[in-house]
Amino acid sequence: MADASTAPTSPTGEATFSCPSTTTTAWHSTPPFEESTQLCTTLSYTPPTSEKPPHLHNHGPSQTLPDAPRIPLHTPSILTHTLTDLSTTRMHPLREKLWWSGPTPSIRPLSEHLTLERRIKITEDPTMHLVWTDNLLFLKPLPAYLCSHAFWQHLLDPANHEISAEVRDEVRAAALGFLRTYARLVQRRSDFQLAVRLDLLASFPSLSFESFILFIQAFDDIPDAAVGLRWRFGELSLEALNFYSLLWLKTWHRNRYESRYGAYFQRFFPVVLFMFALFSVILSAMQVILAARQPELWGTDNRGLRKTLNLFVWFGTEAIAWSLAFGLLFVFWWFWRSIAEAIKAHKNKRGLKEKLVVDVTSAA
Repeated sequence: MADASTAPTSPTGEATFSCPSTTTTAWHSTPPFEESTQLCTTLSYTPPTSEKPPHLHNHGPSQTLPDAPRIPLHTPSILTHTLTDLSTTRMHPLREKLWWSGPTPSIRPLSEHLTLERRIKITEDPTMHLVWTDNLLFLKPLPAYLCSHAFWQHLLDPANHEISAEVRDEVRAAALGFLRTYARLVQRRSDFQLAVRLDLLASFPSLSFESFILFIQAFDDIPDAAVGLRWRFGELSLEALNFYSLLWLKTWHRNRYESRYGAYFQRFFPVVLFMFALFSVILSAMQVILAARQPELWGTDNRGLRKTLNLFVWFGTEAIAWSLAFGLLFVFWWFWRSIAEAIKAHKNKRGLKEKLVVDVTSAA
């Protein structure tokens, strides 16, 4: 565990360390943080030689990956576990549709989510990390092995031929993107205390705020070109993900968090109730009009009854007209809102594409 340093903090509790410079190519072949700032110190890496392959060693009682006691320190096992633990390729079929689920790349700090009255739910599914719905936000805890300098040496060492270039790029992009989210989520002491209380940093029981900032600040300047597709977006709406999955992937939902069918169908109740009320009013009004126009009533010579029947017919007609108008207004409002969100997402997409071009050009 990294030692709690005496780095200065601001009066508001926010760390004021100077962030080390991070070039756009530094993360290609070297770990993105200094060994002195690592949070997990139980691993060491031995580069390959002419006689021996590369080797990760755990200084603890068992030769397994930190936070994963079932995973031995063999390259194939490590890669399989890391991809399972971090990969978000299941979301790639949506591609640009992710823009409509999370139109801005910004990520709010943890303290702001409490201001929005969102409850934090722990998930181990990487595709659910930073996905929100109603008053819930799903977050994946920070794995210990990602905070080990030796793990990154093993992953990025070009002499380590046990890892193909394609797999290395995929794991690196997923790991960098995931760690960059924590650089956004935990910015102040209050955010750090929330992360500890919510067990997001449970792998580091004696970690201090200053030590964490020394480590995580290395990911502040990681460019979008270095991270996976999912991590170029910010917080994603689960309802939007499910909606666009229904439209484009022909599946009922992308992710479900309800454990009971009642909670699942409860999401559709407002729309169903609105349609039921609309058609009930229209059908009732039609029944009133038809009943009032019965020949034995409509042909009466009683002027008072005729006026009453005319009033019923007028009221029924108005009820039908206003119900249809309100229903059409709701449909037009929904289309207008969807178009406005699409235009906003397109503008953000164009801006981020220009930024990506600049990043790639700088890296070249």
